[in-house]
Amino acid sequence: MTASNATGTHPDQAPRARMWVNWLLALSTILGAGVVQLFAMGAVMSTSSCSAADCPKPSGFVYGLLTYGAPVVAVVAIGLSFSTARLRHGFLVPLVAWRCRKAAWTGP
Repeated sequence: MTASNATGTHPDQAPRARMWVNWLLALSTILGAGVVQLFAMGAVMSTSSCSAADCPKPSGFVYGLLTYGAPVVAVVAIGLSFSTARLRHGFLVPLVAWRCRKAAWTGP
């Protein structure tokens, strides 16, 4: 009996847990993209009743970034997770995706 068997853990449990964490983070980027979509729609809807000339309206670039950027980041994170999920530092892919979303949400 070896020391690793005496504790009752298998050598592949740590990579399996790491893979689950990676996939949960990667799939949660879809939820984050949905929240960013709701934020972008709320920004547009909140200015719809303003008829003054100096109303703050979201610009085309910012609205496009919020609308199209978040789903693209989620799809890229999930796509990259197919090849990085089993790697030791593969969880960094969805964490970077969440960081990109936070930067888009709050500004640089």
